[in-house]
Amino acid sequence: MFQKAKYILLSLYFLLPNKNFAQKNDLTSQEIKFTKLYSKVLSYPIENYDSLNYYAEKFENEFIGFIKNNPTTFDYPFKRIIDSNICWINTSNDKNFRIYSWDTRTGGSMHIFKTIYQWKSNGKVFVNVPKYAEGDPGSFCSKIFTVIINNQPFYLAITNGIFSNKSMMQEISTFGIKGNKLVDTIKLFKTKTKKLNKISVEFDFFSVVDRPERPLELISYDEKKNIIYIPVVDNNGKVSNKNILYQLKGSYFEFIGIETGKRK
Repeated sequence: MFQKAKYILLSLYFLLPNKNFAQKNDLTSQEIKFTKLYSKVLSYPIENYDSLNYYAEKFENEFIGFIKNNPTTFDYPFKRIIDSNICWINTSNDKNFRIYSWDTRTGGSMHIFKTIYQWKSNGKVFVNVPKYAEGDPGSFCSKIFTVIINNQPFYLAITNGIFSNKSMMQEISTFGIKGNKLVDTIKLFKTKTKKLNKISVEFDFFSVVDRPERPLELISYDEKKNIIYIPVVDNNGKVSNKNILYQLKGSYFEFIGIETGKRK
């Protein structure tokens, strides 16, 4: 009896690492597959719309299905996909929220993006694919900041829309996890007159084309001072050197003024 129990324990010992290795190996092979599939999207110009659209939709459907059906993807780094500039994959510092976003390459000068939200709650992984209104080209996420308010984590996502070679938008929006649900209606920003769950800035790309960073960091967050900087943009979309400041005070990021540059 003892020998039988010992045999079972040894079998489990060797089986578990092999299972984990097999899962990781499968994720890697799938990532390689998606990298090759997206290369098909890149191989067709916008003029060859039928072929381009076919592979763009094929990548979208298969990638979304893969993320939905494989919770282990939440902890997988997808290094090949990121390094190949196929998809922006941003994960919160507490490892509970992730955003996947990519350019379908089907929109010409107006870029059309797709997004997947993935989060962890109560030991389970959940997925949501947002549906955009007709005419909304979507956006890509370039960064996620995690803030703790009243002992609860909230996430500030920086997203970017490209409407033409000139007209673009950057936005900061809030997310939270309540139970097993992802909530995007939490109003953390407090102006003089109202509360908002997001703040967006439309701007002329050519007014900031000389800035070195990519993606652009027009909206930024100083995690030490708990200050969000929103650039002041004139009526022509030109980005100035002034910023609108929101600082975390209690339960909200409250408007505290407009200043030139950033605080040191």
